[in-house]
Amino acid sequence: MTTSQADARDDVVYSNLAYITPSVFAQDAVAQAVMAVTGAALCAASAVYHATYTREGQSLDVSAMHTYLAALASAVAAQWTPWAWALLPVAAVGYWMYPWQVDSYYHVPAWAAGTLGMLAVQVGAWALVPAGLFAAGGAIKVRQPGADTWLHSVWHVLGGAAAGAVVWALGV
Repeated sequence: MTTSQADARDDVVYSNLAYITPSVFAQDAVAQAVMAVTGAALCAASAVYHATYTREGQSLDVSAMHTYLAALASAVAAQWTPWAWALLPVAAVGYWMYPWQVDSYYHVPAWAAGTLGMLAVQVGAWALVPAGLFAAGGAIKVRQPGADTWLHSVWHVLGGAAAGAVVWALGV
């Protein structure tokens, strides 16, 4: 894709705002702050990628996406111990230093499965709500609709909704 085809006004840029949603539903101040910061970082990084479609922009997007998922897992694990928050900086450093050595098709489902597993232990069947949203988003991503399509925008919204459902379920 050439630079002239990049469009900062495209829907795939604005659909990234869904990643800030979980901070609204978080039950404690630490989780609210962490999800707001990592959600905003993912929103911005993904917007850069979708506005430019450059390798550098994609690197930002991948690093921020994995950091966001580590934050979500940390928020769930922190229900058991506050030491769980130590996972986040360790994961973030790795993802930001080595973004091209990480396969998102393995890491994203692994983070989702770990997060949903911990959530299921904590809230039981309520974990099925975010699991369904994650699965719907995963089905779209596996289909590979392309990074500049309305279906990719739906993937962004489902990802933010799934993360929001995770932190919401913690308060049930």
